[in-house]
Amino acid sequence: MDYSGLGKRIRTIRISRKMTQQMLGEETDYSVQHISHVETGKTKLSVECLFDIANALNVSLDELVCGYVNSASVVLDSELKAILDDCNPQEKEIILDTVKTLKKSLRKHSSQSQ
Repeated sequence: MDYSGLGKRIRTIRISRKMTQQMLGEETDYSVQHISHVETGKTKLSVECLFDIANALNVSLDELVCGYVNSASVVLDSELKAILDDCNPQEKEIILDTVKTLKKSLRKHSSQSQ
């Protein structure tokens, strides 16, 4: 598991909730230092800690670990939609062309490595 990526996701959500590390620590009964280590990926957090943080941030576990859960497609779809929501039609067209090219390239390289 990529604890650094997980920590970054926790930090991003915490900040979006306008919470400090101290506030999150108080909500979860973990020290500020522990929260800091979780967010920087310097510590492997327990399942209990992961649940506590998810509850304190009022998010589902799949939102925190979306890179590791097959059913996280809903979360990823939501993130993609949020990115596109403030784009003008020209920007959307450029993004669509880029994504199509990237997808084609990924599938080409994937089939060559098999």
